[in-house]
Formats: sequence, structure tokens, C-alpha cells
Amino acid sequence: MYLITGATGNVGNPLARQLHEQGHPVRVLVRNPARAADLPAEIERAVGDLDNPDDVANAVKGVDAVFLIQVGSGTDQTKVMIDAVRNAGNTRIVLLSSVGARLMPIRDNPVIGGALAAREDLMRESGLGVTYLRPNGFASNALWWLDSIRAGKVVDPTGEGRLAVIDPEDVARCAAIVLTEDGHVGKGYTLTGPEALTSREQVAIIAEVTDQMIDFQEVTPREFTRAQIANGVPAEQAQALEYLNTVFRKGRAAYVTDDVRNLTGRAPGTFREWCERSADALR
Repeated sequence: MYLITGATGNVGNPLARQLHEQGHPVRVLVRNPARAADLPAEIERAVGDLDNPDDVANAVKGVDAVFLIQVGSGTDQTKVMIDAVRNAGNTRIVLLSSVGARLMPIRDNPVIGGALAAREDLMRESGLGVTYLRPNGFASNALWWLDSIRAGKVVDPTGEGRLAVIDPEDVARCAAIVLTEDGHVGKGYTLTGPEALTSREQVAIIAEVTDQMIDFQEVTPREFTRAQIANGVPAEQAQALEYLNTVFRKGRAAYVTDDVRNLTGRAPGTFREWCERSADALR
């Protein structure tokens, strides 16, 4: 039995489906069962919250491995899961982390990167059997631009910084393998798409695939932060994103790895392929 958290999201949902299709028993931990209504009926639903130790303890009973996607900030949910798994016995954890946890020095991205690194540190110190999946940015993050796409202009602060964004389906394929196969405990995998693109290049691909006219305006991370705050984004959140955008702008996450191919035997999909599959959602 495999427990999947975040099963209503871009990675957890396809992961639960893939495991079910492969014949594995699957349980998902969801706060609202209605949001998991599209999953096969044979997948077991555990209703609960990652912040609630009793909910998590009940969800991990009898499972062989847990796929952990945290929501929110901080490390509280990490601690809850570690305690639950330790009490449950021989249960492994596959943690969905991020490249941001390993981009040193962490002081360049202290809020988001710092939280990711702290979660990994807790997992390592726990003594449990943990595997770390560290994807680059998701191709599906392009949907954050949706209002701007529909308005005909995307404003972005990452300049010439490149990002090898990955299709969430490819992350799910990798997760299915490290959950169900031996030999991955203690290892970390950096998951990227096959090419590193600037935001301007991504927007151009979206425009071409969806047959839309989309202008692109480059601003600095500080200008972007000021505009966000003026539009009502909390200053603390906007500042955290400024650190992250500055790291991206410097090209610190521009690298491409072979980890997806090495794990799955198949190359990851391109950003264009994701856009073609998601064209309706991008219009």
C-alpha cells in the first residue's frame, strides 16, 4: 500500500493514477474528498490534514511507503510525518523537495530555499529511509501567467535566466519508480526538462501553440516586488519571491540533468509538448 499526499495536485494526482494502473494498492490523504472525485473509485481515501498528527498517524497505518508533498511553509508538517512514520514501523518516505533546497548558498534564497533545505535536514536527521526528488520549476507554473496571457502581456522579472522546467507527469513517473522499487533510499534526484528556457522563450512557445498575441515585458525583481505589493500581495510573500526570482535571473537553476531518463528509461517531455497538451487551459 502506498500513501500519496497532495493527490489533488499536479504531481500527486497523476502519481496516484499511475500506481493504480500498475496494480498497486493506493491510499490518498485529502482534506476534501470531493476534490479527489476524479480519481478511480478503487483508490482508498483517508480524510485528514497534514497538520493533524492523528490524521497522519491513521493515514500511514499499513503503508509501505509515503509520497510527501507539503503545503504551506515551515517544517511542522515534516515533523508530523516523521513522527507518524517512525511510530508506524518500516515505512519509507519519498519527499517531493526542489532544486531550491540545494542551490547554495541558501542565504541567496533564504525564505523558500531555506524552508526546503530545513525540511530535507529534518528528514536526514530522522534516520528514516528517505528518497529526495528535487524537480526544477514545473511546466505547469505557466498557468500562473494565465490572467496576463488573456490580457495579452506577461510581465516577468527573471530576464535572461534560464530554467529547465519539467512536466509534472514526468515527476510523477519518477516518483512511481522510487516508491515501488528498491535501491533509492538515501538518494536524491534532480529532475529537469530536456532544455533550459528563458521566460520570454516560454511565453513565445505558449503564444505559438495557442495562436495568441502575447507581449512580454521584462522588469527587475525589485520592480516586480513593488508592483506585487501595490496589487495587494503581502510584503513578506513578495520579498520571498524576490529572492527566488533573483536566483533564477542569475541563471542559478539553468542546468539540465539526465535523472529522469536514468530513472525511467525515457527522456522527459519538452515545454512545448506540455503546452500542446494544455493548450485549452492556456487560452
